Amino acid sequence: MTATWDGLGLRSTVGVGTEVTVEETGTVASHPPVLVLAGGLCVVTLVPPEDQTAWTGCAAFLRSLRDHTEELATLLEARAGTRDRAQG
Repeated sequence: MTATWDGLGLRSTVGVGTEVTVEETGTVASHPPVLVLAGGLCVVTLVPPEDQTAWTGCAAFLRSLRDHTEELATLLEARAGTRDRAQG
C-alpha cells in the first residue's frame, strides 16, 4: 500500500501485500478494537470515537464501508474479466 497526497486528501493505493486486520487495543470498553490496513511503509487505522454513545454510528459506517467495498470489488473483477472466469 502506498500513500500520497492528491490535493483532496490522503490517497492510499491498495496493493498485493496489503493486509486488513482487527487489532485489540485493550480489554475494557474504553479501549475498543481498531481496523488496520497495513502494507509496505503505510498503515491506515480506523479508530472508533472515544464517546461510546457514538459507537452505533461507527458500526453503521463500518457496515456501509463493507457494502461499498463489496461493490467496488465486484466492479473491479468485472472490468478485469476475472469474475466471469471465476464463476464460469
